[in-house]
Amino acid sequence: MKIKEGYKARWLMDDAVSTTLLDSSGNGLNATTSSTLDSSFNNKGSARKVSATSQGIYRTNVLSSYASFTISTMYKLNSINTASNTYTNAILGITTGGANGVFIAISPFREISFYYYNGSAHLVSGSGIFLNLNEWVHLSLTASNGVYKIYLNGVQIHAITLSHNVGLNFSTCYVNGTYNTYTYIYGSYDDIIIWESTLSDIEIFNVYKYYFKEKRILLHSNNKIYSFDKQVDTWYETKMTSDTSPSPLIASSSSVWSSTFPAWKAFNGTNISSEDCWVTVGGSITGWIQLDFGSPKYCNKIKLTSRSGSTANACPKDFTISASNDGLTFDVIATITGQTNWALNETRMITFDNARKYRIYRLTVISNDGYSSYSAIGQLQFGYKGNTIFDLPKCSQENFIEYGQNELLNLNEPIATKNYILQDDTNIENEQGLWIKQINKKPLSISFN
Repeated sequence: MKIKEGYKARWLMDDAVSTTLLDSSGNGLNATTSSTLDSSFNNKGSARKVSATSQGIYRTNVLSSYASFTISTMYKLNSINTASNTYTNAILGITTGGANGVFIAISPFREISFYYYNGSAHLVSGSGIFLNLNEWVHLSLTASNGVYKIYLNGVQIHAITLSHNVGLNFSTCYVNGTYNTYTYIYGSYDDIIIWESTLSDIEIFNVYKYYFKEKRILLHSNNKIYSFDKQVDTWYETKMTSDTSPSPLIASSSSVWSSTFPAWKAFNGTNISSEDCWVTVGGSITGWIQLDFGSPKYCNKIKLTSRSGSTANACPKDFTISASNDGLTFDVIATITGQTNWALNETRMITFDNARKYRIYRLTVISNDGYSSYSAIGQLQFGYKGNTIFDLPKCSQENFIEYGQNELLNLNEPIATKNYILQDDTNIENEQGLWIKQINKKPLSISFN
């Protein structure tokens, strides 16, 4: 694969003089860095490591317009400073040099996000996709007339629409007033490229393929050939406005403190005040809250957020996750204990093993973090991470090319879906002179007249 030509700036990291990264595009847009040397992702050159709050890479006036651009880099997340907070998580983006800008950001939980300041508030929009530590990936940020997209390893994972001026200056960190860096997400960069145009999906995928050269892997088990189709990593967005809206969602609970604290507020997507939550009836710290999706879904992870405003210690400490397809019989699929020391409006991601689809998921509070009058949940979100595979009829060069994977990651994740590939119809004459048609596929049904 080839990288699309016509880029505005390119910093290979190997070409550096002291604190200057030389621009290999020929446009003379050298970048300034206070980073340190690191090995490149393929160990064939140098990368630049940002490993302190005072380090970063930036270039002023790299763009002539923020209407359309693409930024690409190889990136490795090394560590996260525990002092990190909302506006110090930016790792790559465009800024005015003041507060305004738009960045790819990494949360303290390693979630890939958008960070931006729109003139009145610092805001973050998470993708639901998380990075592993010490693993090289390819990241891209694109802009097209106010629509901004993030790509991970050549695939779009998130998009937002913004209307404010984001600036013309490149930076790997949040900038406010000067180019002093405020960096708490520590990572390494290799080969940063900026185009003053919006690359298409296939062009970004080709850039990714430039770094990760082709290799093909199929799986063999019990005389069968399989290919991983993709990994599913998603959070179910609910944004409820009542216990039964939007349809077909239905939120319910064992009790509520009052009509101010109904079950649906735990699924409304916000946690802006002490009243924006679900609370059990007064005098009881036990109880359950559940969400009926209307149709079966996989779930093996949750995001649990404590109440905002007051009584963070009313958040569950010990609880179970159970699931049902009829609302009558529930299977306990996870038992969680020891969730202590909750802060206000704190979100924790909890994963567990579950490879079955259920329509209803319930969290049952056994005890909370020490509050005696009630238990409370600011937000509860369900999600799923797993694999999808193809069952291939044979091992062939064509199938290696068409279905072979570049690498096999997260093989310990459950397999959610098995798909069948239909190939190679063959006609054979048997001993009785009858012609039989052989088809390499799993039959949908067999019937006799």
